[in-house]
Amino acid sequence: MSEPLPPSSSSSSSSKPSMTPSAFHIPLKRSPEKVYTGPTPDELAAPRTRTQAEKYFARVANENVLPTRASKILGVGGWVLGGFACVYMALFVDFGEREHVFSPVRRQYASLKQSFFTLSPSEREMMGVEDRRQRHSQEDTRPS
Repeated sequence: MSEPLPPSSSSSSSSKPSMTPSAFHIPLKRSPEKVYTGPTPDELAAPRTRTQAEKYFARVANENVLPTRASKILGVGGWVLGGFACVYMALFVDFGEREHVFSPVRRQYASLKQSFFTLSPSEREMMGVEDRRQRHSQEDTRPS
């Protein structure tokens, strides 16, 4: 089975585990000491003055540089392309047959598109166009 634990060196009868090292101690590899290899404080440059720091940050920040025409075109083009991508995703991407978040928008778009390509009943009367169903029913009822 298992080996018995070594006897405790304390004479107390408490149930707390002993804080002395056990006979089953596993030696761990010790990592080498880390040595600082950077420059000594004497080798460091003198601290910058406030005017030097302001001059540096004014040069690095480039706040006074105006955008070029190309960067403006890229910026606007990115927004336009992103807008087209969003519209395409909402109206045309196939998300399967289930109901999803864009379904109501797609139904509204389909009804709007249908209204552009069909005539309303009042427009049909005004144009004198008969409905196909009405025409078929009239042809079926005509005597030959």
